[in-house]
Amino acid sequence: MVFRCQQCGECCSSMGHVICIKEQTGPFEYRLGFSITGEERQVRIDPDKRDLFSSQDILENRPMACPFLRERTPGTVICTVHQTRPDLCRQYGCFRILVCGRRGERVGRVMDNTRYFTTMDHELRALWDKEIAPISIADEMCWEEEVARILSAAGYRVLR
Repeated sequence: MVFRCQQCGECCSSMGHVICIKEQTGPFEYRLGFSITGEERQVRIDPDKRDLFSSQDILENRPMACPFLRERTPGTVICTVHQTRPDLCRQYGCFRILVCGRRGERVGRVMDNTRYFTTMDHELRALWDKEIAPISIADEMCWEEEVARILSAAGYRVLR
């Protein structure tokens, strides 16, 4: 099945600790840096997203968002450098496990091909840290099943 982006912004809402703007190098052109690798890259704001880029509103609800992520309309989030986005972003998988709350809202996720968990929900973070992070199951499928069991028992809906 082909992945189709839902423009929810979940994938990039915690990338602000990985991607940072080093400097503006020209009108709508920036040199960004990757905190993990030290690598740098030049990007350019897409011409049709320049007005949108000037807004910083997204940081109110998503303080760790990628510096190039913006909310186009309520519930629709886009990348303002999509045409020149880095390889890391091009290769990025959205999620391995998506955790939904009692009303069906997305509350957390495990990144694709990792065990890295991200959430802004304090109760879910506490549950993860106490019951899931210590799990030492080597087999990935068994690990996913155990994670799903714990989260489901706590009232969350799990999508894999």
